[in-house]
Amino acid sequence: MSNSRSEVDPFSEIPMEFQSCEGVTQVAAESQSKTETWNVTNEPVYAEPLTPEQVRWFYRDGVDKRWVEFCGYDSLRIENAWRNYQNLLSKCDNTIQNTLPVEKIVVKGGMYDVELDKMKCVSIYCPGEEWEIMRGTWYYDGSWIPLELEQSKVIEEVHLNLFQKQPPDQFSSGCDTSSQSYKILHTEHFPEFHVDWHSINDVILYSEYRHSKLMRSVTSKLGFAKTTGYQLRRGYKVGAVMEDKPNDINHLVFVVHGIGQKRDTGKIIRNTTSFRDCVDWLKQKYFPNSNNRVEFFPVEWRSSLKLDGDIVDAITPYSVLSIRHLLNTSAMDILYYTSPLYGGEVRAGLQRELNRLYFMFASRHPGWKGKVSILAHSLGCVIVYDIVTGWMGPDTRPPSPETQEILMQRLQFPIENLFCLGSPLSVFLALRTRTPSNKTDVMPQGLCKRFYNIFHWSDPVAYRMEPLLERGYSKIEPVLIPPYGGVERQQTEQVPPPTVSSAEENFSPTENDEREEVPVDISNRAVDKGWSLWGLVRAGWNAKEGVSSPIQPGQELAQRLDYVLRASLGRNYLYTVAAHTTYWSNYDVAYFVLTKLFPTLET
Repeated sequence: MSNSRSEVDPFSEIPMEFQSCEGVTQVAAESQSKTETWNVTNEPVYAEPLTPEQVRWFYRDGVDKRWVEFCGYDSLRIENAWRNYQNLLSKCDNTIQNTLPVEKIVVKGGMYDVELDKMKCVSIYCPGEEWEIMRGTWYYDGSWIPLELEQSKVIEEVHLNLFQKQPPDQFSSGCDTSSQSYKILHTEHFPEFHVDWHSINDVILYSEYRHSKLMRSVTSKLGFAKTTGYQLRRGYKVGAVMEDKPNDINHLVFVVHGIGQKRDTGKIIRNTTSFRDCVDWLKQKYFPNSNNRVEFFPVEWRSSLKLDGDIVDAITPYSVLSIRHLLNTSAMDILYYTSPLYGGEVRAGLQRELNRLYFMFASRHPGWKGKVSILAHSLGCVIVYDIVTGWMGPDTRPPSPETQEILMQRLQFPIENLFCLGSPLSVFLALRTRTPSNKTDVMPQGLCKRFYNIFHWSDPVAYRMEPLLERGYSKIEPVLIPPYGGVERQQTEQVPPPTVSSAEENFSPTENDEREEVPVDISNRAVDKGWSLWGLVRAGWNAKEGVSSPIQPGQELAQRLDYVLRASLGRNYLYTVAAHTTYWSNYDVAYFVLTKLFPTLET
């Protein structure tokens, strides 16, 4: 990790309230008691080397690039391995250091490996997903953002030289540790800042940028003793303990992408990380005492497929290469999947990746008895549905032996929930056939217990599912997903049973772009009884064309399938463009998925 950032102020990420050392409170005594010797007046006299408990390791978040601390259990194990590794390096010459075996530390509940020689945290299950890691010893007070490793290393060495206990004849009498004294004991210069030691617990960092120099000059001329700076703290605010560790995983969620992954192979990783962060934040805020743990696995199925061997790229005119490249790497996936030549290959590719991830996890967790769900987006919803139901498609050529072997195996695990985000599945089903071609082709309850079709009113790709299955539901609004945290849960659950509204009362999102709230039906939230998607689809396919009859007795769906997000931001054409990808960072969606994965949380 480099220390040079010549164009960007390295202190711009520090909140304004922490940018002055005036009035900064001292850290709690317990955070330093293990590393400092105190006198009778409760003032530290000597500093001792930091213990593993006071050091904290961090990883750089893959979405917003912020440093996030490892839990105490992981941090202690990384720190002990790091000390062993440094001890080995110190005993070897340069020619041998590069060949030293490096221990991999499994962290984050078995999801990642830490590689200390590369200072990386690497995903075990998703190749290409890796984060920087850092050893934190010195921090900005208040924000507790760690200083970079090399900077902290120098500051720590200076600090111990100044305040570590020494024999009387070697101890510098010039190091006055009185907190009342504000003379500078030592100054250490760095390219972008310098650090002044005023006492053992009064260490200030000053930026070398022009505006900081000007501020120090002005305050000095006015006679102020202290100038603007950043108070530094030694040792993390919370000591690491082995008991601070994640719970065992009891629910896996495979996250399946739609189109566009060929153009940006890391997109599904970033989207999954964003959604995981939303779920983790909600769980900590609303269910901090829950022992349930869910893990989200990004499933990247596109890059391994050869398909046409880039023939489409070869026939693309150069005159419109940029826009055609965009289409070839995104919308072309829809044509590939509907193609009688390549549809089976796409299904086999996704199915192979799902089974690979599941067996890889099972091999590392023998005897695991948790549940598995799938969270799919856009075209991914269609492919997942076809894999689960065993739909083969109108392929005109026999599949290769490898593809054939994969498509008879099907998925090697049952699905608890299938969450579809921005899904066009109902359109694909409606355009394939008017009547069932095979009445035994059923969605077995043992393979998928619940189906949720989640969409935003402004999403141009998403379609409703219920009216396809029972035409009368076209006059009944989808279930509104309440705000995260259940703010309106008690009110919404007391709404009377649904009534079919007249044509004049129906709200169409295309007829009123300014309306912000959508009246919806949220009834029929009965206890899950399982479902047969084929049995539901059959009613829709056998219905007469052009007939839009209200729900008759006996025609109600056993469970609601369509769930709509509240349109609090309004609906306009600009927002419509982005609505198809807003699910990954939407806290309402994250809360909905979390409470469906663990229904006991709602009670």
